[in-house]
Amino acid sequence: MPGTKFGTIERLTARQAAFVSEYLKNGGNATEAYKKAGYAGSKDEVIWANAARLLKTDKVARAIEKRQAERNERMQLEEDFELKKAIDILEKCSEPQQVYNFDGKPKKDKAGHAVFMFDSKGANQALTMICRLRGKFRDKLEVTQDVSDRANRLAQILAAVEKDEK
Repeated sequence: MPGTKFGTIERLTARQAAFVSEYLKNGGNATEAYKKAGYAGSKDEVIWANAARLLKTDKVARAIEKRQAERNERMQLEEDFELKKAIDILEKCSEPQQVYNFDGKPKKDKAGHAVFMFDSKGANQALTMICRLRGKFRDKLEVTQDVSDRANRLAQILAAVEKDEK
């Protein structure tokens, strides 16, 4: 498909390429990407299951990974810019600012010392953004669990119960 608006994605159908593009545009919502790519489905459960299945398709997964890597490469300077700005904001919010009374005179504590404050909320938000940009937080957590052992154990328990009932 070289030369399409979806880039150079190997061996994908037009809908698969559209799915990859929409998935990356919307931040990883497979159901919405599935709908916008033109796939049909009447029930939400069916659409969700088909979208999840499409995500697990090797060539689609590889295309998403490749496009994300290309996007990350292109955006390298922008990410650095955002990180530098977040650091600037953190530094500015952490600088002490003198507090003034309503009459415009510097506020003093009981000992007669000038009162200072800093923007703790702004500093915290900037620090959070720095951590996000550096990959310190996970916005999504995928949990997988093998339930085959539990299913076998449940089958044994049910068999024992049925045996006791006879």
